[in-house]
Amino acid sequence: MKRSAVRMAADSEVWVRRVGAVVVAGVAAYASYVHQREFALQGGADKTIATLWPLSVDGLLLLATVGVLKRSRGGDRRSRWVVWLAFLLGIAVSLAANIAAAPAVAWKPVLVAGWPPVALLLAVELLSDRSRGEAKSRVEQQPGEGDTDDRDPLLERARRVDDRHRELHQRPVSAESLRKELRVGAERSRRLVAMVRASCNGRARA
Repeated sequence: MKRSAVRMAADSEVWVRRVGAVVVAGVAAYASYVHQREFALQGGADKTIATLWPLSVDGLLLLATVGVLKRSRGGDRRSRWVVWLAFLLGIAVSLAANIAAAPAVAWKPVLVAGWPPVALLLAVELLSDRSRGEAKSRVEQQPGEGDTDDRDPLLERARRVDDRHRELHQRPVSAESLRKELRVGAERSRRLVAMVRASCNGRARA
């Protein structure tokens, strides 16, 4: 029951963060579009091009954002570099255009005009960071790697190895020795050792 409540709270946090990121990104994208259209008009573009030009910047940001969230779960080094280059380049162009569209060169107008792309960047980074955390959590909780109870299929083998080691060396098996014997990762071997010793202590108390 307690674990279910914790999981529900974690799921609620995920949804709150995602909805918040979408709202911030939507508001920032709208404000940025208005500023970029005005910037394009000031740059000599006709109304049609001025209307479409912000879409090229925001479109690049949208594609790069999807890439950032996807590549946060994996991908080769070159593709991650290209995705982040596209994202940062889009942010830079958007920031420059938004600031240039400010009605006056003063800190208040510049802050108001320059904030939307900054807000978009931070919203994407927060969402990306959460995605990395979720991916890492899923990896750590895969069957056979994240179990910490008696359901680990290697626990019985670990107990036999520990019993044999105690008979030969008069001491419990170490995590490193168990890792080599069972050919598992260091984290899993440490958890197995902890479970074996806990079960041994339980038998001793009994």
